[in-house]
Parts: sequence; C-alpha cells; structure tokens
Amino acid sequence: MRRPLFVLTAVLLGATTGAARGDETGPPPADDASAKTTAAEKAESEASDAATEEKNAELAESVRKLIRELDASQKSRRVEAETQLIALGAKILDYLPENTDRMPAEVRERLNRVRAKLEKSQAQNTVEPTSVTLSGEQPLSKILAALEKQTGNHVTDLREEFGQDVGDPKQKVDFKQTPFWQALDQVLDQAGLSIYPYAAEDGGVGLVSRSESQLPRSERATYAGAFRIEATEFVARRDLRDPMSHNLSLTLEAAWEPRLQPIVILQPMESIEAVDDHGQPVPVAASGNEMEIGVDADMKSIELPIQFELPERTSRRLASLKGKLTAMLPGRIETFRFANLDKAKRVERKRADLTVVLEDVRKNDAVWEVRVLLVFEKASGALQSHRSSGWVAGNPAFLEGPDKKLIPYAGLETTRETESEAGVAYKFVLPKGVKGYTFVYKTPTAIVSLPIDYELKDLDLP
Repeated sequence: MRRPLFVLTAVLLGATTGAARGDETGPPPADDASAKTTAAEKAESEASDAATEEKNAELAESVRKLIRELDASQKSRRVEAETQLIALGAKILDYLPENTDRMPAEVRERLNRVRAKLEKSQAQNTVEPTSVTLSGEQPLSKILAALEKQTGNHVTDLREEFGQDVGDPKQKVDFKQTPFWQALDQVLDQAGLSIYPYAAEDGGVGLVSRSESQLPRSERATYAGAFRIEATEFVARRDLRDPMSHNLSLTLEAAWEPRLQPIVILQPMESIEAVDDHGQPVPVAASGNEMEIGVDADMKSIELPIQFELPERTSRRLASLKGKLTAMLPGRIETFRFANLDKAKRVERKRADLTVVLEDVRKNDAVWEVRVLLVFEKASGALQSHRSSGWVAGNPAFLEGPDKKLIPYAGLETTRETESEAGVAYKFVLPKGVKGYTFVYKTPTAIVSLPIDYELKDLDLP
C-alpha cells in the first residue's frame, strides 16, 4: 500500500535531523527504500491501468467486428456472430450500439436479443450473494469496513446517533468466501448488535445495540442467495363463536443485500408448503392468492404476513416451511439524452425492451414541463399503477445547461400508468426558457423477475 505523503515526509525529516545531529542511536535512514517502494507501486498501478485500457480497447474492437457480422450475407455467419456476442458476457453491454432506424431490421432484432439475454444474465448474477474473506482478530470497525469494501454493501454504525454505548471490541473471525448475510450475522452476534429496521442515510444497513433478551441473528434466519429470510412472529386465533374462523398467522421478514433495490416482491401462496412436527401438512388459508409488496427506495426489508389453518393442539412446531418468492429487479441502467428541447416533439430513444419518448416540452406560466413516456415491451407487470409509482418516480432526471451545469426538477407529476407504460411530467423553473438545454433521463431498460426459494425449519408454534 502506498504510504500517505505526510507520513513519508515525517520519516524523511526525522532521518535527516538525526543524521545532522550525528544521532547514531535512531532508526536507520529508510527514505531511499520508501521512495523506491512508492515509485514501484506507482509504476505497477500505471501498468495495470494501461493493461486494462488495452483490454477494453481490444474488447470494443471485437464487439464492433461481431456487430458488422450481424449483417453478413450468410445466415450461418450472422448466427455465429450473435452467439459469440452473447458468449462474451455482460461486460460488452457498454459497447453495444443504440438501435436506430438506419440499421437493417434483422441486425436490430439480433441486437435486441443479445442485449436482453445479457441483461437477464447480469440481473441473475446480482442476486447471487456477495462474499467476504477475512481471518484473524481485528476491531469491529475494521471488520465492518472489510465487509463493506469486499461486498459493496454499505454498513453504518448508528449507536452514537441513538445515544447507545459505542465500543470497538476485537473479534476473531474466519471468513472464507462467506456470504454477506452469514458473515454480518456472525459479527453482529459477537458484538451484541442488531439491524435498524430502516435504511441508513447512505442507503445501507444501520447497526444498533441488541436487547439482551433477543436471540442470536444467525440462529433465526435462512439464507437464499442475496436474501435473508426470518420468521418473526406467530399469532394463533381461536374464534369461540365460529370454529371455521380459527387461523394461524405467521410474519416473515425478507431482507436483501443493500446493494440491491427490488421493485416488487411477490409471494404466491400456492408455493408455500408447511409440515408440523408430526409430519402433517399445515395448509395455507388462501392458497390461490398472491401477495404483492411494492418496495420503496428507503426500504431494505419487507414483512410478509401468511395465514394458515390453525393446526391441532398436539402440533408443537412447524418442522419445515418451504416457499418461493419472486423478486422483480431493475435491469441495466441506461442514460437517455434529448437536446433541442425548444423544438422537441415525440422524440423516441429505444434500448433493449424500453422506449423512452420525450412527448413534448411546454411552458406553464414560469414553469417548463418536460413530459416523458416509458414504454416497455415486456414489463412483467412492474408498471401497473400500484407498483410503478415508487421506482419510476425515483429515476434520475435533470437538465444540463450549455455550461454543463445541472438543473434539478422542481416537481413531478404522474401522467399515465398502464401495464406497459408510465408517463411523468417533470417541472423546471427556467426564466430564460429551455433553448440550449439537454434533458437527461436515467432508467432501467428492463425489469427482470427472479425466483428465490427458501426453507425455514423448527419454528415453535404458540
């Protein structure tokens, strides 16, 4: 690791002063070795950057050649080019060109297929758990910092903010490619901490002190990819007037790694299978229904209430509870730019399954409205009105001036919501008008549905 400049300067000054005094008892001069180490590290870093740039340039050229082959005269060459593009993986998404009307129809179709498959693959990879490798005895703060650095998940200690005792005890850990949630739960159990139910300001998980009566986190949960699922509460209800109204309510908490941002979590009741400690099935009360929970940007977990038929009194626990969630996740984020706003009308930009339409720009008193329409070819229901309000409204949108200064919108209004379309009007205060400005809009170009299987065991009944 390169030593900070102020530390290196202090070493140099100390060595020089000692030599001037003839102090032979001080540490031997190490400035030459330090300078050589720093220079070597800098050279190594520059060589690594140059090698990366060279690889990226080679990859971009390979992609350009294969895209030209998509328009080859022989069908076998076109098919082979499409196959090779997909084989290169999601890393080529940055090098795929935007589809335009000037492209032959077959090239556009093949590019759409390539992009869709790579985005699907990329989304599937995101729900795979991140992992951490760390061993030895270290302070809690350093362990949490390593977790964050290696997994990309923000972890924030909120104890001081809540007036709780803040300590930094040392812990012994032995993580070898340990998934994020398992590693974090082990660390929190040692430190006597838990997770604050709401997202921290940086979008990560916030840590607070755990009450002494709470059970260890690692004993309460099951892990499914990047998700952590825990049963938090059972409530049994006996209706003394109507035995048919007896029921057993179970609340599940599903949390995901902070780096993810699901749009919707679905729980089909028919996917749930429960068995008691006698091997008898415990039926779900409404097996034909599907629970849908929209996820806001500040949410890092959701609660899933599940109703069962009340089991016999001889049942002491659910020996097994199996289920399958469906997480609807945004695909790759793309940037759409629209210039000449003073003349813009029904300007379309298409990427993958999404077309972004700049419908028009209109003046309303001192406010300028920029109306945008999103049209998905395969929306998977994510744009239905009860699901879309959160993530569509949260998409970044702003104006870029001639001087590259960014102008945020002053307000927004939903103008359309259907199963495949969402419209938003962004309001900007521009005393001198929109001429010379560019509207910049960022949004996922696909919505991907991914299944998450889970199983909880030995849940004590009330």
